[in-house]
Amino acid sequence: KQWYQRRVRGVYTACFCEENVYKFISENSGHFEDMFAVFISNPLKQCAIWYQKMSEDPTVIPVCWDYHVVVIAKKSLNFLVYDLDTALSFPCPLEEYLSQCFRPSPSEISQWWYQFAIKTGHYFRPVNSYDFLETFSSDRSHMIDKTTGRWNSPPPKYEPIFKPDLGSTLLDFLDFENTSLPGKWLDYDQFSQYFSN
Repeated sequence: KQWYQRRVRGVYTACFCEENVYKFISENSGHFEDMFAVFISNPLKQCAIWYQKMSEDPTVIPVCWDYHVVVIAKKSLNFLVYDLDTALSFPCPLEEYLSQCFRPSPSEISQWWYQFAIKTGHYFRPVNSYDFLETFSSDRSHMIDKTTGRWNSPPPKYEPIFKPDLGSTLLDFLDFENTSLPGKWLDYDQFSQYFSN
């Protein structure tokens, strides 16, 4: 845990979870038996996730992301979640992460958000780490305000992870109709089964 936390501090950029995940995988894949980049969203692009550090009260009030991306890594037959934005343990066992972030106890959270989460749903697109590194590309244009031309959040200081031969594929990964890229969208139950031992 310590070796990874020291290394990740230099590359983490708030609101650029997809690039944080790319950096994590490209630098650390040799430490795990298997790794996946996992896109999290829903068709409305309004995905409530609890236990996010950005929330003023992570256990009660979720952050509503248009999308989020995390790493799931296999180590000694256990699946661990590396979410650089979570208030849970780092890494976090997959079962705990899913239950706390997406299925918290209704009696302990905001009822409005609970009903919102049920209505909008949570969907997951796991992509094998090798495929992700090969096919992910972003020009970061999705983070620029179309009216002002300004960044919605300060970008990473390094150059964009952009592959000219692919174009920008980030929004294609988030498209529920797109089947040209690796991975497919799974609902919560399907996703839980996908990583069952």
